[in-house]
Amino acid sequence: MLILACDHAGFELKEYLKQYFTKNNIDFIDIGALKYDKDDDYPDIVINGVKKVLENTSNKGIFVCGSGIGMCMASNRFKGIRCVVAYKPIIAKLARKDEDANVLALGARLTSKRQALKIIKTFLTSPFEGGRHLRRINKY
Repeated sequence: MLILACDHAGFELKEYLKQYFTKNNIDFIDIGALKYDKDDDYPDIVINGVKKVLENTSNKGIFVCGSGIGMCMASNRFKGIRCVVAYKPIIAKLARKDEDANVLALGARLTSKRQALKIIKTFLTSPFEGGRHLRRINKY
């Protein structure tokens, strides 16, 4: 299951992604923000998002804020979460291949809608290579 989360800065992009996912029959859960609120705090939203991602090992998260950095840093505080900020598809691919990233953070102020879709498609279709990478992941 795909878990969507955003703060106020990522709200517009998240709503766009929801429309795209619905149109293309991609299952997702929107854990918020459910409305635009300039005073929301991304760490509160991250907590709900990571809980959902961690419910099932096949779950993946897409968390959106202004730069992606805040969502990424807050997410990576949780054991079992491997979040990456990606501004290009190659970053998403390498994060999946080498680090088995399970959360993708996007910066709505820095990423166009078209580019976000390219990054997401790459993130969702890139497999984890395993092997030596799994050995490394198990060390943290």
